[in-house]
Amino acid sequence: MAEIMPTLIRIERRQSDFHLTYDNQQEYTITYHDLRHACPCANCAPLRNEDETSLTLRSQVESYKEHKPSVNPVGNYALNFIWQNGCSNGIFRFERIWDLANRRDPDNGKQYVHGAW
Repeated sequence: MAEIMPTLIRIERRQSDFHLTYDNQQEYTITYHDLRHACPCANCAPLRNEDETSLTLRSQVESYKEHKPSVNPVGNYALNFIWQNGCSNGIFRFERIWDLANRRDPDNGKQYVHGAW
């Protein structure tokens, strides 16, 4: 049976992480580093395909000074995070945020493939 994802009702930007509250009263925390490392854009996602480039991406993300990003809704299905430095191109579907909150691989073990699906 497929998991039913609750609705994200509140996102609080804190100094080094986001605090998320869902409509079922569950609360989660995602660090900015984890969020940035999981960026789904066409520039960042391929870097997670190989262990070495994923570690390089993680080091790069962790070298950025932490700050509270701006958050913009994308339709009714995603959020975009605007950082003062680094990549701001990723569109994070609510399912991806839910996976990160639950400490699951948001890519489901699949490598990024450029082009038509």
